[in-house]
Amino acid sequence: MSSQIEEIKARVDIVDLISEYIRLKQAGANNWKALCPFHNEKTPSFMVSKDKQFWHCFGCSEGGDIFTFIQKIEGIEFPEALRLLAQKAGVKLVAENPELSSQRNRLLDVIQLAADFWHQTLLTSPSAQKARDYLKKRKVEEKIIAEFKLGYAPDSWDNLIKFLKSRRFSDSEIFLAGLSVKKERGSDFYDRFRDRLMFPINDLQGSPIGFSGRTLKVDEQGGKYINTPQTLVYNKSLAVFNLDKARSEIKKQDLAIIVEGQMDVLASVQAGTENVIASSGTALTLDQLKILKRYTKNLAMAFDMDIAGEGAAKRGIDLALSEEMNVKVIVLPKGKDPDECIKNNPADWLAAVKNAKSIMEYYFDQTFARLNLSKVEDKKTAAKILLPVINKIGNKIEQTHWLQKLAESLKVSEKILWESIAKQEVKRSSVDSKNVPNTAKDRNLMLIEQILAIALKHPTNISYLVANVTPDLIGDNQLNCLYKKLVIYYTDDIKSNKEIFDLQEFHSKLQEQELAALTDKLVLLAEKDFFDFDSETIRDEMIKAVNFFKRDCYNCQLKEVSEKLKLAETNGKDEEVKKFIEQFNEVVAQLNILD
Repeated sequence: MSSQIEEIKARVDIVDLISEYIRLKQAGANNWKALCPFHNEKTPSFMVSKDKQFWHCFGCSEGGDIFTFIQKIEGIEFPEALRLLAQKAGVKLVAENPELSSQRNRLLDVIQLAADFWHQTLLTSPSAQKARDYLKKRKVEEKIIAEFKLGYAPDSWDNLIKFLKSRRFSDSEIFLAGLSVKKERGSDFYDRFRDRLMFPINDLQGSPIGFSGRTLKVDEQGGKYINTPQTLVYNKSLAVFNLDKARSEIKKQDLAIIVEGQMDVLASVQAGTENVIASSGTALTLDQLKILKRYTKNLAMAFDMDIAGEGAAKRGIDLALSEEMNVKVIVLPKGKDPDECIKNNPADWLAAVKNAKSIMEYYFDQTFARLNLSKVEDKKTAAKILLPVINKIGNKIEQTHWLQKLAESLKVSEKILWESIAKQEVKRSSVDSKNVPNTAKDRNLMLIEQILAIALKHPTNISYLVANVTPDLIGDNQLNCLYKKLVIYYTDDIKSNKEIFDLQEFHSKLQEQELAALTDKLVLLAEKDFFDFDSETIRDEMIKAVNFFKRDCYNCQLKEVSEKLKLAETNGKDEEVKKFIEQFNEVVAQLNILD
């Protein structure tokens, strides 16, 4: 197995892999940086090393190789990450390997088999004729049917179950994949999807994880659409219909078009709009928006958004605004959805996409169109509708712009609107403060990491470091140990009259794997913060960092000695008082030197 893992690592470049998920910007010859996908941040802390083939975030301290990245970004365990990356690398895994026999992989297998079965049924079975007729009536082309692997679930209680059991899948596995329903009495199961047009819902790699089924019965008593329930592999809060096919085009055009239903997606793609996904009639979740932000911050919605309502579209838009995403509205001919618009005239759809307007412009126009702003009551209504939306905008500059526009439109003081919005802002700030991750590092620790990072990446500064920082100031055990080894190696370097500090040689002499990994991380930190600095600027940064670091250390020592001195005075221990006064004066003297 280890040989297969190494083969996968050799074939899958970490920069190429991570670029599929987030936007990377080059930072140095062989390093890239980005906003971390695992925590909220304004300044990029996420670094990727092409040489070392590893990644690390200096904000949340997560890091690892291609496997750990896939596990974390996809929310899966190692066996599934192994399977996914093996497929990407073209490495054939040994099927009987125990690491590949996880329940999750079994469920993915049974879902894939169901998708294949239903697709073949749609293409060849006489029972699927009405499904084929329906698609023909909706003008869905054969290439779209094949591309989306549409299927048909026969009007049978156990058609799929029998097929899957013949392929050695158990009732339990079929049930856990969301493909069957347990009968109220007894221990038997029946097919969940019957007489329905089937739309596979894929993960980002294009593997089906669930389904949406549209009824073909005129008198259907249940819902028009039914979806796979929550399973081990299908999380409706994360899944986005067609994102696997659309993400490259979304990234290319820097825009995601969001429609309501699967048929709208099919029609849009058929019309040449490939950067389109479906909300499937539900509100976009925060998790889905965070996934979309890997590819773009620009969204264009193509369905009704009632500003005064509390529909799914509005809830998703409010979240998108709070995430500082740019939201536009695609205004279609009255009463038409994208599918109908495209069927009538594809040019109308393309023009509507091109002329999409800002969501706030749309909200303002929609609100003012039904109100008379010469009336006080209508002014109050407009403020009541629009202020909560403005307060959802995450960017303060944009928020101020729309607040000013509302004040002008209502002919009221901007100050009054700010006062009205302040109460909501206080509540939001209170909630935000509770959600701040407690992973922030101690300032002193961050400073010594930065100092060592500069020394390793720019070794001409090591002599200054050695002369100005003693190991006893470094409280972190690993950093302390690394610094001592750096000092020893550098001293030996000088004795042997080497002119150049050899980072690779130093790295190879670190027998402890943890210290070697720490060295790699610190070099990456230097690339993140100082990759384009000249030597003089780097020197200034080193001096400032050392001064700040020592000042923090001495202030901590001063506080500690002061507490001990106070306790000794309280207890009347004169000898200890004398000793602590001497220590206090020594620390003060060190601080004075820094000043």
